[in-house]
Amino acid sequence: MNTNPIYIVGDDKDDEDLVEEAIRELGYQNELKFFHSGDEILNELKSNDTVPFIILSDINLPRIDGFKLREKILTESPIANKSVPFIFWSTTASNAQVKKAYDLSAQGFFLKGASFNHLKEELDEIIKYWSNALTPRE
Repeated sequence: MNTNPIYIVGDDKDDEDLVEEAIRELGYQNELKFFHSGDEILNELKSNDTVPFIILSDINLPRIDGFKLREKILTESPIANKSVPFIFWSTTASNAQVKKAYDLSAQGFFLKGASFNHLKEELDEIIKYWSNALTPRE
């Protein structure tokens, strides 16, 4: 199991609390690092050698949206070639947004669970999948 931190980008404090509770109830030991803007996570990626296990990002973010964040990670980030799963995780999504996410090589697009149990199941599935998936090593 990959124990690197899980990076979560969003601007909803309630979501943070629910994600923390769900991850702990599921028994995962990964550190959770929350970022409230694309700029914050980009600064973290550029100034820290830590490679996150997964990045979960909302679309609607202050300053730069999740799509622009994905573009910048692919072109300007030291993790661009490290096979870090980038997953969009949003409250709502249009078909055009889902298409754009996959055009940007996102590894998934999920709607936030309508209940705590759904959120927990979704996070568990994402983490289990990426824990078992083979990715190229640099």
